[in-house]
Amino acid sequence: MPSNLYKRGTVWWCRIQAGGTEHRRSLRTADRKEAERRFAQFKTELTAAVHFGESRLSWKAAVVRYLTEVGPHAVKPGTLKRYTVSLNQCGPRLEGLYIDQITRKTIGDLVSARRKAGASNATINRDLTAVSAVVGAALEWGACESNPARDFNRRMTRERRDPINPPERMDVEAVIARCPGRFAHMVRFLDGTGCRQEEAAGLTWPQVNLKAGTITFTKTKTSRPRTIRLDQPLVQMLDTLPRFLGSEFVFWHDEGSRYLNVSARFAQMVKSAQESAQKAGTSFRPFRCHDLRHGFAVRALQNGWDIYALSKHLGHSSVKTTEIYLGYVPNRDGTKTGTDITVRQELQLPTTAKAIS
Repeated sequence: MPSNLYKRGTVWWCRIQAGGTEHRRSLRTADRKEAERRFAQFKTELTAAVHFGESRLSWKAAVVRYLTEVGPHAVKPGTLKRYTVSLNQCGPRLEGLYIDQITRKTIGDLVSARRKAGASNATINRDLTAVSAVVGAALEWGACESNPARDFNRRMTRERRDPINPPERMDVEAVIARCPGRFAHMVRFLDGTGCRQEEAAGLTWPQVNLKAGTITFTKTKTSRPRTIRLDQPLVQMLDTLPRFLGSEFVFWHDEGSRYLNVSARFAQMVKSAQESAQKAGTSFRPFRCHDLRHGFAVRALQNGWDIYALSKHLGHSSVKTTEIYLGYVPNRDGTKTGTDITVRQELQLPTTAKAIS
């Protein structure tokens, strides 16, 4: 029997020295094996409290504290919402642990479990970022001494970019024909500007300058506002759109509400167009809403846009991201350019480049 354990009547007690102080506690059990287990747990908690200067922080408590105290001030609301989803997915693997028990092996096991559950590398990386945010906050609180989620080798979860699939013009028109109300106008806007879905769905009239033919996106993925120039057909389309009194959204439905779940709504329209084509015996190639952005970028380069002007128009943080589209632009001999092409250095279009419909 360990000398740290002793009995008072039928109940086991323990005593331990930590931080120069003797601590005694009732283990509230008459069973010796259970007493040994509870003593081991008490010893671990007490050691952590002395080492970190405060009560040991559990993963669950750290998540709650991060989402209520840190996250709302540290990241955008959309990012915090995404973190919450990831943390819920990772919870079953971590919620029984204390923050200082999360090690490289813990993170490695988490990655393996998420991969077995069918999560893509992109999803796993988002999960790791969310976990790293919580552990990083706990590190600042003094509840741990390292952040293994941040230090995890991301090469093991390197993302694979989906192949670019620019849609055919007739397929785009077939989908637009099945879109209801102003959702059809929003799809045409996405097709004609190459902007991101959220930028179009959240577009408000104060961002639109019909006289100048420009739109300024204030909430962007890179957090940097940018202005694009529209072609005349898009200006005319926007000019004819009805407005809802009391709502600033350009593309609205019901009582002036903005569209949500754009990708899911769009997928329903694509499915409808595909079913119609099958019944008619005509060809139709399904595509995603984001493929409209790819299609715009490829058409822009085919029509002579400068790669740097296109990069600014699309809102890419680096021109290297835009260069992926160069491989889809044919040379005069009909072959594809390839991403190692030497792009033109001089800008031939203004920063607020004109969109191509």
